This record gives sequence, structure tokens and C-alpha cells, in this order.
Amino acid sequence: MSTLASRRDPFAAAPAPRSGLGDSPVGRRLVVLVLAVYSLLGPLVETLLTDRAHYVEGKTATNPVVAAIDDIGGMIVPIVAASTVLFVLLYRRVSGASLFLVVLPGLMLTANEFVHGRVPTFGLLLTAAAGALLVSVWVKPSDLVVLGHVAGLVAAGSIIANYASPATVTISGGTGTFDKSLTGAPLLAGIFSHSNIFGMFLALSLPCIFLVPRALVRWPLLILVGWALILTSSRTALVGAGAMLAVVVLSRLLPRAGFVAVSVIGAIVAVIAVIRIPFVETDPEAYTYRGSIWIYNREALGDHFLFGLGAHWYADNYAVLRQVLSSAASHAHNLVLTTLVQGGAVVLIPWLVLLGFALVGSATDPVRASSVAGIAFVVGLLAMGATETPFPLLGWGPLSASALVPLFVFATRHHLDRDRAAFEPGAPLTRAARRGRWA
Repeated sequence: MSTLASRRDPFAAAPAPRSGLGDSPVGRRLVVLVLAVYSLLGPLVETLLTDRAHYVEGKTATNPVVAAIDDIGGMIVPIVAASTVLFVLLYRRVSGASLFLVVLPGLMLTANEFVHGRVPTFGLLLTAAAGALLVSVWVKPSDLVVLGHVAGLVAAGSIIANYASPATVTISGGTGTFDKSLTGAPLLAGIFSHSNIFGMFLALSLPCIFLVPRALVRWPLLILVGWALILTSSRTALVGAGAMLAVVVLSRLLPRAGFVAVSVIGAIVAVIAVIRIPFVETDPEAYTYRGSIWIYNREALGDHFLFGLGAHWYADNYAVLRQVLSSAASHAHNLVLTTLVQGGAVVLIPWLVLLGFALVGSATDPVRASSVAGIAFVVGLLAMGATETPFPLLGWGPLSASALVPLFVFATRHHLDRDRAAFEPGAPLTRAARRGRWA
């Protein structure tokens, strides 16, 4: 059972009262909100200060204010995370297994830079810092509702702006042709640089909305996010959202054992697809010209599978990539291939382990709501990872909070529950807690 929740959590037993940030729902959710704001502040500023009609896909941090936010955040966040972990250690224990699990991918990426003869930067540590911050304050799945509310707010603002001032929230300011549009209208990008990014942001937020306990709040959020998602016409995001909704439907139709079995098989199929698709595709025009990007990245990677080409390879070679391929070639448009190029197998394996822990932890979660949400998130993330890179390995980008915060929380749920139970034995399950568990 979970003992991370507060007394008002209907899905878990109430722990003994303790002081500290990690025992406060407000404190935990404030940490999630800060990470979300850090992800969205740069895109918001750039939207307000950049002429969307002259935006070029793949070009990031075009405004000096945005670049300054990235630089300052890259220095402050790791320091704040390290300070928080040390402060928490003064008052209580921190789950060592969970901490190791979330910081390992970032640490491996950082150490891998020495192999390529480069001095690591703070930006390489941002994912590890965010993970350490979440673990140190014991953030739990129910706290992820913050991301669902943020997604609903961004979706609502984008929809309103789409009718009030479409030039500020659509690709190319609403000019030009949009062959991929499902509605025939310009592609809605919201505060993001591209409709695909906005679409993935919305899709990744769906499992967090599933965790909203009140239907009167949950359904309006789902409608807003779904409406905005359709206006983005992002097929990658729609596939991911479809996979997540399929998981939710199956959880209602099947008994727990059957649901878990089918979901795990679906996740395995998604992993195979993410790995196989970019390495077997030979048609340059396949998947909206992603084929050419995959072929070029495979050839560039060559026999450097172990350590990759370096975390900054795309930034260092973007001028060439843009000329040879397109302005969208700032990553490999596939989660596995991008990771191999930037960090090799030594970085890919820790990320796959993290995904595995998130899937297993969610499948064994006795709480129905967080179990379904966690499985839906992992399956949807993998589905989108086949044709896009849902989160950056370097820095803390627009999708980092919506992708990495849930991933870290679902992956560490089991360890945190076990350690918390050992540290602070909780009270017997309440009637509300028993109703929230799997039958």
C-alpha cells in the first residue's frame, strides 16, 4: 500500500504526522509546478516576443531573453536540487534506490562527455537534478494532477488565442499551406514552436488528468486538451493519446490480471517498434521524410553505438544537418536513435531501465487510478517515441516537465512506498482507501 499520501488522499493509508516539505501536499505540488513553469517559461516568452510568421522549425532560443532563461535555469536548478536533497537528509532519510534510478541517466550522459573530450556543462545535469528534487520531497502520482491542470490552462489559452489572435499561436502565423491539417485550418502550436511539440505536451498530460479525482474538473480538462490536440493535427501525438485512451478503456473491460498482461504486451510491442522502425526504414520519404533523417543518423552513428557522438552533436552540426536534411533535423525524430547518437548504449540503457521500472511499478500498484495512469503514460510515451523525441537529454526543454516528471514519479513509486512503510508504519487502510484499490 502507499504511505506517501496525505490524510485526504482517498487511495492510501494516512501516515503518522510529520513535518517537512515532503509530507506537505502543497510542498510536493509546488515542486511539480516549479518544474512545469521552468519548462514553459521559455516558450511563453518566445511566443510573446517572436514574430511567428518568420519562425524557422528547429531553431531554438531565438530570443536573448529565452537564452538567458535557459542559461540561468541550467545553473540554478542543479544547485537547488542538491541543496534540497542535503537539507532533507538532515531531517529524514531519502530513498537511495529511487535517487540512484533517476540520476543515473543524467550522470552517465555527463560522464560520457569526457569520452568525447568535452568538459560537461550544468545543462547535462538538469534531468538528474529534477529527478533528485522529486525523490527528495517524496512526490507521488496524485501530485501529478498539477501537470493536468497546467495542460488544461495552456490548452484553454491556446484555443482562445486561436480565435482572438491566430497569428500568435499558429505555425507561420497562419500563412501558407497545411497539407497535414486534419481540420483544414492552420496548425495550432500554442505557446510552443511547433504543433507537434504542443500535441505531445497535451498527450503526455492526459494521464495526469486521469488522476484528477473530481469528474466535474476532470472532464472539462479532458475536453479542452482533446480539442486543442485535434487542432494541432499532430499525428504522433494523436497516436500516443489513442494508445493512452486504449489503456484506460481496457482497464474498465478486463480484470486486473488480464489488463496488466495485455498492457505489458502492448508496452513490449511499443518498445520493439521504437527500436526497429528507424533502423530498418530505407525510404527517405517515409513517415513525412523522417526516413531521410533516420538514414543519415544511422550512417553518422556508424560503429559508435557504445558511447555515441556526444550530447552536443546535433547543436554542433546543425548547420550541416539543416542544409543536407531540413530545419527539423535537430534530433533524430526517434527516442532510441536520438539517445544513441547523443550518449550511446551507456546512456540508453539507464533510460530503458527507468521506463521498465515505471511500467512494472505501475502494473503492481495496488491503487487503480495511479496504476492505470502510469501504464497509460508509459505506453503512450513509447508510442510517440517511435517517430519523435518526446523529451531532450540535454537541458530542460518545453516537454521535459510533462514527460520526465511523470516518468520519474511512476518509476520510483514502488521504492518510495516500500521505504516510507519501513520508515513510518502507517495506519490501517480506511474504507475510502480500500475502495481505491484494485478489486
